[in-house]
Amino acid sequence: MTNQGIMKRMRYVTMVMAGLVIYVGLQAQQPLTHIQHGELRVPLNAAASLMNPQGEISLVGRRQWVGLDGAPSVYWGSGHFGLQRMGAVAGINLRHEGMAVEKLTEASVFFAKGIRISESEYIGLSLSAGFSYMDGRFSQLDPQDPAFREDVKETDALVGFGLMLYRPERYYVGLSLPRLMLGNLGAGGGDNRYDFRNLYHLTAGALFNLGMDFQFRPSLLVSYSESLRPQAEASAIFFVKQVFGIGLNARSYGELAGIAQVYIQRFGIGYSYQFGMRNRALNRGISNNTHEIGLRYRFGGITGLLN
Repeated sequence: MTNQGIMKRMRYVTMVMAGLVIYVGLQAQQPLTHIQHGELRVPLNAAASLMNPQGEISLVGRRQWVGLDGAPSVYWGSGHFGLQRMGAVAGINLRHEGMAVEKLTEASVFFAKGIRISESEYIGLSLSAGFSYMDGRFSQLDPQDPAFREDVKETDALVGFGLMLYRPERYYVGLSLPRLMLGNLGAGGGDNRYDFRNLYHLTAGALFNLGMDFQFRPSLLVSYSESLRPQAEASAIFFVKQVFGIGLNARSYGELAGIAQVYIQRFGIGYSYQFGMRNRALNRGISNNTHEIGLRYRFGGITGLLN
C-alpha cells in the first residue's frame, strides 16, 4: 500500500473514532444500564443479593454497533455468598465500560443484611466500597490535532448503598446509590461527556402465577445522575413452567427490545436484542442495534424466578 493510501486510511480511522466520541457523548446523556434488570438485579442494587442468600454468580455483556471498532460495550459481573449465622451476604460487583478511546473499570465489595418486618416481608440494606479507574487515550485520534486533549488516566474511590423491600417469590422494590464518587473523576473534562459521580436506581418487580404452568414477571427500572437525563424502562416477560420466558422491554427514549430467557435447573441464560424506534440524524449512518447476553448460576436449591 502506498504512503498516500496509508494516510487516507489513517484519516478515515480518525474520522470514525472522532465521530464515535461525539456520538457517544450524545448517547451518554442516558445512563448505560442492562435490559435484563428484572433477572440480574445485584449489579444495580447489591441489596437484591438477599433474595438469594445461598449465593450466585452472574455476568451480563452489552454490545452496541456490533462489527464497528470502538463501538460502546459494557460488561457487569457479580458474585456473592451467604453468611448464614449472620443472616447476611457478602459479594463483589465488577463493571467494565469501553467507548471509542475511553474505558472505565469499577470494582467494589459489598455486605448486605436483611431484617424481617412481617411474616413474609423483609427489608434489606447493603453497603459497598471500591474504586473506579478511567483510561482515556484521546491522543490516539490524532496526536497532531490540538482539538484532542492529552491522555487521561485517573483513579477514584467510591462507596455505594442499597435498600430493598421484598417478599420472596412475590415482589421487590428497591432504591440504590451504587456509585457515590468520593472525588472528581475528570474523565469528561469540562464538556460533560461523562459524569462518573453519583448514580441512582429505582427498581421494582413482581411475579404473578397464571395457572399451573404459566408465570408473568413485570419489572421497572428508573436511573438518574446529576448530569444525565432520567431514564425509565419497563419489561414484561411470560414464562412457561419456569423454564422458558419471552418478553419485551421499552425505554423512555424510544428503544424497544425483545428478551428471551431459559432456565436449566440452577443455570440461566438470557438474550436481548434492542433497536431504536426513532430516526435520529446520527443514527442514519450507524446501526443503533444492541445485543445483550446474561448468564447466571445459583447455588443451593432455589429455582424461583424472583430468587
